[in-house]
Amino acid sequence: MWPSIVAVIGTLAGALTAGLLQLRAAATARAEQRADAHRQDQLAAVTDFAAALDAHRSAMFHRERLELMDAGADHRLEAQTRSHDTRTAITAPHVRLQVLVPDLAVPAQQAADATYALRSATVQAELDALRHAAKEANAAFITAAATLLSPDRR
Repeated sequence: MWPSIVAVIGTLAGALTAGLLQLRAAATARAEQRADAHRQDQLAAVTDFAAALDAHRSAMFHRERLELMDAGADHRLEAQTRSHDTRTAITAPHVRLQVLVPDLAVPAQQAADATYALRSATVQAELDALRHAAKEANAAFITAAATLLSPDRR
């Protein structure tokens, strides 16, 4: 009888251990899936923000160039409308980035500020310099994002 009891207890202990190991493996797999999904969301936030900044920088450069050339009112109004649209398109990606990747808030804001600074140009040479500075700030933001979100840091 004792051997039967020991066998039953051993079987139950084995089943319990196997069940606990399966639960642990499933929990680990879910955690890895959540981490991968979060990283993908972070990468999308970085990409969307960088693309929105690029579009706005281009629109602002065009707008300010037309302003400095004293182009026709219709062309300037069209460029102004475009720059307002691209400026608005920065807001959602910027907020998303700040929520998902708070460690990039400072370089993101610096890149945005450098892009917004294009509006203060008074001569073509200054506009070109501000555009270059905005591109460099955007590149610095992307470099910071690449460092922070590198798969090697996991």
